[in-house]
Amino acid sequence: MYKVFLVDDEPSIREGLTTIIEWEKYGFQVVGTAASGREAITRFEELKPDLTIIDIRMPGMTGLDVIEEVRQHHPGSHFLILSGYADFDYAKKAISFGVDGYLLKPVDEDEIISELERIAALLTRERETLARHAGEDTAYREHQIEALLFDSLEGAGTVEANALGLNWAQYQIVLMEMHAAPDLQRGSVVKRRLAEAFDQKDRGIVFSFHSGLGLLCKEPILTTQSAQNFYEELEGLLEEWNIHMYAAAGQAVNSTADIAQSYNQANGVLGGRFLFAEKRVMLWDEGDKGFIVIESAGNAGDEERAEPDEAELADKLYYALDIRSNESVMRVLTEMEERFVPYHQTEQAIKTAFSQVFSLAINKLAASNQHMYSIMQEHSVLITEVYHQLTLLDLKIMAAEHLNRLIQRMGGGSKDTVLKQMIEFIRRNPGENLKLEVLAEVFNYNSSYLGKLFKNHTGEYFNAFLDKVRMEKAKELLDEGLKVHQVAARVGYANVDYFHGKFKKYVGESPSAYKQAKEHARLQQSKDQSKEVNEE
Repeated sequence: MYKVFLVDDEPSIREGLTTIIEWEKYGFQVVGTAASGREAITRFEELKPDLTIIDIRMPGMTGLDVIEEVRQHHPGSHFLILSGYADFDYAKKAISFGVDGYLLKPVDEDEIISELERIAALLTRERETLARHAGEDTAYREHQIEALLFDSLEGAGTVEANALGLNWAQYQIVLMEMHAAPDLQRGSVVKRRLAEAFDQKDRGIVFSFHSGLGLLCKEPILTTQSAQNFYEELEGLLEEWNIHMYAAAGQAVNSTADIAQSYNQANGVLGGRFLFAEKRVMLWDEGDKGFIVIESAGNAGDEERAEPDEAELADKLYYALDIRSNESVMRVLTEMEERFVPYHQTEQAIKTAFSQVFSLAINKLAASNQHMYSIMQEHSVLITEVYHQLTLLDLKIMAAEHLNRLIQRMGGGSKDTVLKQMIEFIRRNPGENLKLEVLAEVFNYNSSYLGKLFKNHTGEYFNAFLDKVRMEKAKELLDEGLKVHQVAARVGYANVDYFHGKFKKYVGESPSAYKQAKEHARLQQSKDQSKEVNEE
């Protein structure tokens, strides 16, 4: 749609022109009006119209005065003049100045439509020519930049850059890795959109690199705020395609010979995008800002970093899921990040560690909740989804969403008190290696304080209560016919002799004696039932 600017000192003319024509039908849109020549000059810079329709005679500054002043700054601007019969000779003089035509007052609708159709065709041809030339120039400059970066055209590269008008004060490379629909690849409409915003406005040059698009920027990005603003501008340019984008910038350099250095720096920063923690352009010289950085114990080298215990973390995640606590899940995910990143450091190793913990926790949850096995299977996709995430932040968000949905499928978060949740958890999991310190961490309590609360609530110390629950479970398993060593393992005692002592203390007899007594009682009951049947 071409923009039209109407200038006339008579309100009736301005209003009539605005309403009498179906401007959109002919490819135009009225973007503004002015009542004097001086106002026209002021608003022209604001509106930047494709066509100005202007009265040739106005008080003060005439239409010809306006045209002459505008042409000094916008030599390619287009004008249609309005004139009365008495001004015909004056109008012919204006045409010799290079205006596009004139219209006699009162304006005839068919006449102005004819002029609009003619000028629309002219504007279209101009745009096509400009676009073709701009495209040819853009492609040529892009080729030269790619040669400068990838073919190492040392001295020749500098000469070509200067010949292309790149004698800028500074140069900076920004690289963008984009993830979108398959049809939005290099050389696509995305690249053209960026070229319109940068190449054609002399702000930089768009080029392709191995995993996305790059920009050679004329105005360098030097601060975190400008990096944020630049990223938001890029997002705005590409928002209609819903592109997921990561961007990194090298240092600003003063010579075209050093552009390759800026490229290598940007490429190095982008290579670490898995640890990007902010949505903005990441800068080479900002240290660790914008990246996920975790201080490790010792912090003096890989050899001093303790290897994370994945089984322990899986237990914590299992506990958090079993008590249906979204808050506990988030705490465990944060601890996984804090322990995995400093030790593993590489993207693949970090993802593998997360995946293994998720696998152990979900399998354990499925084994202890047989009636929810189908739910566990559905959420096992979490394990494979880990490897599809582009950053650690994405991974954590995806995992939290999956696990929170799993909790909802299991019945949602419990509204009971922490102590009731603890008791229920112990009763469900007597065979786990349960420690007050671990449960306190899961429930986000100080272990000493939680121990006191537990004693006040149950009348028993945590370990005593745990032993009692285990003994009750042991009796059930012995009643089912399991052997003593099997029962000991099932209720959390690796040492059979230790289990034997605990059982005798709580039940009053050894597990074997209890088992024999129960079997004797069952045999006696069976004999009594048979005797009753025979007597009948």
